[in-house]
Amino acid sequence: MKKLTKAAWAVLLLLQIGLSSCQTESVTPDPFDARANFIGVWTVNENWTKLTYEVAITSDPSSSDGVFIENFAGAGSGVKTQATISGNNITISPLPQTLSTGWIIDNGSGGLQGTTKINWNYVFNDLANTYTAIAVYTKK
Repeated sequence: MKKLTKAAWAVLLLLQIGLSSCQTESVTPDPFDARANFIGVWTVNENWTKLTYEVAITSDPSSSDGVFIENFAGAGSGVKTQATISGNNITISPLPQTLSTGWIIDNGSGGLQGTTKINWNYVFNDLANTYTAIAVYTKK
């Protein structure tokens, strides 16, 4: 019995030495991504169309502050607009921006209110007319 107890203590001691010699990696957490509050699906109420539709905002993996807005101005599913985030502001960038539909965004910016609303102002040309739009995005 004494041999078993000495053996158990020896094993525990070796395990403790082995585990204590392991170094833990110091992982630096990523800084807060300002885009996080903007990412998601939003319901849009827009003054020029008097319609309600949805847009999806996703991160641009090639940029630390860039996002893509799918269906901006009701341009259609799969049509993406580039924008940048700075604090609680979102700005269409670069400008002017020609979408795959041929529509041209002349300017556009919005401000995040809380975490569930973006108030937008923008100007775009849909190949027939130029519109000045005001829209409210509400997060789903």
